[in-house]
Amino acid sequence: MGRRTIGRAVSVAGIGLHGGQSVRVELRPAAPGACRAFTQAGRSPIPATLDRVCDAHLATRLAGDGWTVRTVEHLLAAAFALDIDDLEVEVIGDELPVLDGSAQGWLEALDRAGLVDGAGRPDQFRVSAPVLVRDGDRWARLEPHDGLDLHAEVCFDHPAVGHHRVHFDGTAAAFRRDIAPARTFGFAPDVAALRAAGLARGGSLDNAVVFGDDGPLNPSGLRFPDEPARHKMLDLCGDLALLGARLRGRLTTTRPGHALTHALLRAAVKDGTRSGTEAGDFDPEAHLTSRVD
Repeated sequence: MGRRTIGRAVSVAGIGLHGGQSVRVELRPAAPGACRAFTQAGRSPIPATLDRVCDAHLATRLAGDGWTVRTVEHLLAAAFALDIDDLEVEVIGDELPVLDGSAQGWLEALDRAGLVDGAGRPDQFRVSAPVLVRDGDRWARLEPHDGLDLHAEVCFDHPAVGHHRVHFDGTAAAFRRDIAPARTFGFAPDVAALRAAGLARGGSLDNAVVFGDDGPLNPSGLRFPDEPARHKMLDLCGDLALLGARLRGRLTTTRPGHALTHALLRAAVKDGTRSGTEAGDFDPEAHLTSRVD
């Protein structure tokens, strides 16, 4: 199998979750070796790579030459799950549309575009030795494995969310069925503070699960009993896409979040990683204790 891209350009439009503005993107085929990148008219492309992450507060933001793009994780998760190596994403705005809060709409767009296997060998990142990062009771570990194997444990003190474990075996079929439909989520008492901070201005019950004291406020309820945990797995896949290669390894994490995963990946790619090494250079940030992700 060669490097994979899409067969034709497709457009996706909607509201940005945090900015609340109308935004549009066009997904385009890319040449073998171009990798995944975000573009904007008149500006240099932003590769979807770990070194371009400039913020991970409630969404992943990537920085380029004079511009940034945020809330990229749901599209990147879909591309990661479908093994799309090369993809151009032209952005009109500074954020990707949230759609219904899940990755379902991105999968549908990529399906409309079609998948094409081309020339060149896909880049792979094979974990050669275990690496671990910790932040209090949060931790994430990567270790060698022949394929892709992801395990996440999610713990919230809200009775409607609670404690769940989610497993993803790395297959596109499992992602479509078990992970992609899970929506972003938050808690009703936090909404006013988020909006005052310039966040979640485009959020609504149409694109997020919002929990009140007695459970979800959404009239249709949850798509899965453990939907928040599955959405955490979705975000994890989007963050892993920033390796810019197909991951081969087992990842296990408790209380995952964007910054924790980014720290794990930085530790994994650092020169001189040894078996049993524990990365101690993770600088925890305030957003790691947020109740919304």
